Amino acid sequence: MFEIVKQLPNLSNNLYHSVGTEIISSSFLKGVYKHSVSRAKIPLEPNDALTFGTQFHDICELGTKEFNKMYSVIPDDCSNKRTKLYKEFIKDNPNALTKGDSVRLSRMYDNLNSNEFYRSLEDNYDAHSEHSFYAKRDGLDFRIRPDKHYSHNGEILHVVDFKTTGDCSTFRFDIIKYGYDLQAVFYADVLGINPADFYFIAIEKTYPYTCQVFGLSEESINKGRRKMDIAINKIKSGEKSIGYELVERV
Repeated sequence: MFEIVKQLPNLSNNLYHSVGTEIISSSFLKGVYKHSVSRAKIPLEPNDALTFGTQFHDICELGTKEFNKMYSVIPDDCSNKRTKLYKEFIKDNPNALTKGDSVRLSRMYDNLNSNEFYRSLEDNYDAHSEHSFYAKRDGLDFRIRPDKHYSHNGEILHVVDFKTTGDCSTFRFDIIKYGYDLQAVFYADVLGINPADFYFIAIEKTYPYTCQVFGLSEESINKGRRKMDIAINKIKSGEKSIGYELVERV
């Protein structure tokens, strides 16, 4: 059983991901389960998809007003990446967006806010963005940073995680492919809520920017918890072999 030992509501995203990296995260657990402890320690290489996903998370958590303070849009006369003007603008504005990405992010965010389920959470609970939680279990240190959690009278009731996707109709398969079931159970167990109250909100990156909410079935919760326990046991034992169960029933 996890025990929360610290909660930091104002820790920046950059600090969370740069300080205390030896503390076990959801990404690390997924890497240990799928591969090995040593493989999970290798950081992901940045790419355009990860950058765009980070930008979308930022607009969801900050809202448009604060997002526009953080990000600038590359002017048309600086848009050619091969020019000196572009390089100078990016040097002075590292968080710059292309005009196309700015429009796309705005439309995705609008669709998110028109989703009936998401609106019910926003309108009926206290919303909290990217609080950092630190916990202990079995002598190990863990950390989580939910995209958003919702509370009433100080009690956490629901958690959402935003995911960009190419196709909402196939996102259910991504949940297994990328270990999101492990992530959901891990976050829920740390926070002491039912994993059925953890929701993935998937938004397509292309028109019409379809938005769909996904929750885990009891079977998926059980699978996610098995994966999490396997990963934690591998870390405790120092095992470095493949993390899959001998027989994975689907």
